[in-house]
Amino acid sequence: MSGRILKDKGLIGFSLDQLVLFFKLFRDSAVPWWLKVIPIFAVVYLISPYDLIPDFLLPGIGEIDDLVVLILAISIFNRLASSDRILFHLRGIGFKGRE
Repeated sequence: MSGRILKDKGLIGFSLDQLVLFFKLFRDSAVPWWLKVIPIFAVVYLISPYDLIPDFLLPGIGEIDDLVVLILAISIFNRLASSDRILFHLRGIGFKGRE
């Protein structure tokens, strides 16, 4: 849903707006707990010694999969949140939308 409200910039253009919205939604008690598990699993993957691309094997490149997983988890979390909660938080941060 948030992809329709905030301009979807794709993986490379992951915006600060999406990050701010994520933190507000994550702290919102009206957002279901099961939805909050998505970014928690991403953080667990981030600190886990097991990676798709081992960090020690390809320094620099090995961290990219960690970043991709984290960005995807935040994007999925934001998209699955209810549109009324998204609008509530966007209004709270002064989002006006398209005029």
